[in-house]
Amino acid sequence: MTDASTLTRLAAALPGDLGHEARLYWRLVAAQVRGQMQYRASFWMQLFGVALVYTVEFASVLFYFLHFETIGGWGLGEVALLYGLSSVSFGIAHTVGGGFAVFSQFIVRGEFDRLLVRPFSALVQVLAADIQLRRLGSVLQGIGALGIGLVYADVHWTVGTALWLPVTTVSAATVFLALFSLEATLCFWTTQATEIVNAFTYGGSNMTHYPIHIYDRWVRRFLIFVLPLALVIYVPVVALLGRPAPLGLPAWAAWSAPLAAALFAIVAGLAWRTGVRHYRSTGT
Repeated sequence: MTDASTLTRLAAALPGDLGHEARLYWRLVAAQVRGQMQYRASFWMQLFGVALVYTVEFASVLFYFLHFETIGGWGLGEVALLYGLSSVSFGIAHTVGGGFAVFSQFIVRGEFDRLLVRPFSALVQVLAADIQLRRLGSVLQGIGALGIGLVYADVHWTVGTALWLPVTTVSAATVFLALFSLEATLCFWTTQATEIVNAFTYGGSNMTHYPIHIYDRWVRRFLIFVLPLALVIYVPVVALLGRPAPLGLPAWAAWSAPLAAALFAIVAGLAWRTGVRHYRSTGT
C-alpha cells in the first residue's frame, strides 16, 4: 500500500480540517482496496470484464465508420479522442463517487444518522462508502480510445496542449462527480434516487461521446451553459483540433474547463449542504 501511504502523506500537507478529512478519506479507501485485493483473481477478472463491456460499446461507435466516413464531419480519430476523454473522466468520477450511487440506502435504512454523529464529514464518509476498483475498467477502455484518437487525429502539440489533457480530464471528472452528488442530494427529499438524474449522468456521458453539433441547438446550449459537460469535454477537444468554437463562443472558452468545473462543483456542494440541513431521519 505504498501508493496509499504516499497519498496520506500528501493529504497531511493540506491545511487544517481539509487535510484531516483528506487523510480520513484515503484511509477509508485504502481499507476497501486491501479488502478487494484479498481475492486478486476475482479482482482482475472483474476489472477486465468491465473494460471488455466498455470496449464492446466503443466498438459499436467504430462500427459507424465501416459505413460512413465521418460523423458530423468528424473522422475516426477525432471521435475516438472525444469518446476517450469522456470515458476516462466518467470512469474516474464513477470510481471516486461510488458512494453516491448507494446513498439512497443510507437514507432508507436510517444509516445517515450514524454518519452525522461521527466527528467527521458526512460527505467524506459517503464518498468512501463504495469504492469499487472494477469501475476503473472504463478508464482503461477510455485510455485505449484516447490512444487511438491521438494517433489518428490531426493534433498540433504544444506545451499548452500537452498540459490540456490532464487538466481537462480532471475538470470533466469533477463535473460528473458533481452530477452524482446532485443525484444523491435529491434523496434527502425523495428518499430513493430518481431515474431522471440518470438521464444527465449516464445519458450525458453517452451524449458527449459524439460531437455535440450533431444535436439540436437547444441541446447544445443546455450541455454548455446549464450542464457544462460539453464545455469541459467537447469545447476543449474542438480547440485541440484547431476547429472554431461552437455557438459563437470566444476562443478562451476552450480553457475555461477548470473554472466551469469548479463553479458547478460549488453549486453541487451548496445543494448538498442544503439537503443535510433539511434532513429528517426516517426513524428506522
